Amino acid sequence: MKRRLCCAAIAWALFAAVAVRAEPEPAAEAPVKAAVIYNLLLFIDWPADGPGGDFRLCLFEGGALASALEGFVDKSVHGRRLALQLVGNAPEKLWTCGAAVVEGGNPAALARAAAAAKTQPLLVIGEGASALDRGAMIGLATVGSRIAFDIDLAALRRARLTASSKLLRLARQVLE
Repeated sequence: MKRRLCCAAIAWALFAAVAVRAEPEPAAEAPVKAAVIYNLLLFIDWPADGPGGDFRLCLFEGGALASALEGFVDKSVHGRRLALQLVGNAPEKLWTCGAAVVEGGNPAALARAAAAAKTQPLLVIGEGASALDRGAMIGLATVGSRIAFDIDLAALRRARLTASSKLLRLARQVLE
């Protein structure tokens, strides 16, 4: 019962973050996207044989979204402490990551993250309407005054990741 209430509260928080009514400004949009990303992590399951220790959320560059994600450092992701790691142009650092966020949908960074996800359970989250086409598993997009997300379920499965049914129902589009 307690777990159901917790899941319901998390689902509501994710829905509330996605269903933002006010017109987002670039500076105000980053905290909303950061909240959506954090909640997405809570609805994805990684295999037990992944890296131990802190849950590392890796970033390729430090922009407004990276700054907003700093507010979630030390919060719990599946019983592990969330830590941010800047990987820049060193994709070999991705092996310690549970998820990678590509701010602005940078095509080169998305390609590097997608390549890493072929050999490890790495969730790749990208920004922009075409993020899924460029290798992201979850693409964040601004649609009017809302933040929406699309999911490439086949890519998640190839990386040995599982999305909860609640998350799939909240997605704008799920590609199989």
